[in-house]
Amino acid sequence: MPSGFPHVLSPDDLTARRHAHVSAFLAGRALDPSWLTAVMRDQVGEGLLMLTSSPVHGLANPTSDLDFIRIQEAAIDGPRISTKIFENGHHLEVVSFSRAELASNLDELNRLAALPAAQTVAGFRAWDKSREPRRKQTERIVNGISLDGTAPFLEWLPALSRVWSRASLQTAVEQAVHALLAEAAGETRGRVGYAYNVLLHLMDALLSHHGDVYTTRKWYVLRWTRQVAGGDWHDERLQAVASDVERLRKGVNAALEPAAAGEPLAGAFAAVVLDAVRATGTAESVTVGVDTTGSAQPYLAGASLLLGSGNAVVLPGVAAGTELPLTGKPVALDELAGLDAKTAGTLLRALRSGAARLRIGYTGEEAGR
Repeated sequence: MPSGFPHVLSPDDLTARRHAHVSAFLAGRALDPSWLTAVMRDQVGEGLLMLTSSPVHGLANPTSDLDFIRIQEAAIDGPRISTKIFENGHHLEVVSFSRAELASNLDELNRLAALPAAQTVAGFRAWDKSREPRRKQTERIVNGISLDGTAPFLEWLPALSRVWSRASLQTAVEQAVHALLAEAAGETRGRVGYAYNVLLHLMDALLSHHGDVYTTRKWYVLRWTRQVAGGDWHDERLQAVASDVERLRKGVNAALEPAAAGEPLAGAFAAVVLDAVRATGTAESVTVGVDTTGSAQPYLAGASLLLGSGNAVVLPGVAAGTELPLTGKPVALDELAGLDAKTAGTLLRALRSGAARLRIGYTGEEAGR
């Protein structure tokens, strides 16, 4: 498990804060914890019961559901489906897992947190194909608060923070690559959409790095605004990155104005991504390569058809048998801005169709950060 608790609060203080959020939420609904415990026991049986999601993070509103996770001793087979309970006008949902499968997941969380960044992300992305609880539910378990005010699995927050932060950070890197390619290819609006994605995933990466881990995407901006207002950054490097994210966030919409069509945009977003990679201790530099999911076949004169796994894209000016750019030696992220329009357009079409995928590499990783 990574050393050091990632949150600015101690584990005891964080638990107390989250319990206060939960208590206020339940009081606002006139719900008694003992009554809730009894209802759940009658409906789904004995087990460790935790309230999760927005009430724990202090983000709940009058229409928020009550989402519970229950951990039982007996084994459970197969995929999980939430049990919906309607009691006294309240909508309750609970999903159950066994102690054994949860223990296996928490071990996997620790294992992924200790791997090099690219392997961490690969494991994160493959998680839901074979594991119960799923990623979102694992995050909710680690953050969950029992009705007696304890946080039974909070000790796994350091590992959760590292894995989730790295996953969001790599998504931000990939979106920055798309923004650079779109801009080099001459797109004026597509690059702005990718830039927005860079911002969202950078926000989540930095929040997760600080121990504020919450999978639900609709809360990214609200959580970010709360963090910025509090100013609780671990060090000056991270605070500087956060300031740059805010500056770019406030100005990105101007890039949609017709007068800004020829103004460079993507380079600044790639730069802040690199700064975030360094400030979080993930690595010193990022490389970008491309893997094809199929092969280029003859199509028409002066064009080929790149066949992927269930996808295909026409590549004008690319002869059959010709490798896509970057399929050999990868390049540094900040070198992508120098691609010519034809090369950038070819890569972008292949990536958008799914006939190619990005290969992100990290160099100069800081072990044990």
